[in-house]
Amino acid sequence: MTLLKTICWIALVSQSGCGSRVIYVPHGQPVRLAESVRVRVYAPDASGQQIKSQNRITIPEGWYALPKN
Repeated sequence: MTLLKTICWIALVSQSGCGSRVIYVPHGQPVRLAESVRVRVYAPDASGQQIKSQNRITIPEGWYALPKN
């Protein structure tokens, strides 16, 4: 599951209470995090190639997640 899909899923699940609703996020659109999440991220190595982090980091509430393409 991609980072964006994971974040969208977490945001949707965390928003469900007694009732449920579906929020459609069009493909390619940024989303704002409703709460902090702990995830692995891609970062450039010394040669500039994107590699997946070994550790999880906390991305704080309010930050935006953007699609790669």
